[in-house]
Amino acid sequence: MTTTNTTYRTSERPSDAGWILRGARNGVIAGLAMAMVMMMLGLVDQGFFAAPSSIWAFFAGPTAYHPHDLDVAVVLGAMGHMMNSAVLGLAFAFVATRVLQLSGTLPSVASGIVFALAALAVMWFAVLPLGANGEIVKGAAAVWIWVMGHMVFGAVGGWLSWNWR
Repeated sequence: MTTTNTTYRTSERPSDAGWILRGARNGVIAGLAMAMVMMMLGLVDQGFFAAPSSIWAFFAGPTAYHPHDLDVAVVLGAMGHMMNSAVLGLAFAFVATRVLQLSGTLPSVASGIVFALAALAVMWFAVLPLGANGEIVKGAAAVWIWVMGHMVFGAVGGWLSWNWR
């Protein structure tokens, strides 16, 4: 009989369910980084509060979109963004640890960026067209800002997934 002696970090054992909390935590942190980048880049585009305001306007309608004002729409949009970030962080944690079984910082960061850009594509081409107000979200920032924001989300989330277990 042949036995295999596999050594795992404490946090990466196949039976370890801690990846669920770590994934959500990492997603929230990556979402904060994404929000900071998109809001700063929004200063040269539609407005500092454009992205979070547009998230709430997707549900509440055009009257809720205020790209230059800090108001309830921005707070509710930011809350929605953070919930989505936690869910996407959890999804990436599953893919990274259970499907791809990534090992190392560079593969984790690269995979995180690809994952985040895939999430952007799903949002842009499948989710936003379902809502009557999807064009508000698309118009809240130039495409390059959406791409940069999602790349930051993926890079930070990927780095955290390997380096902060």
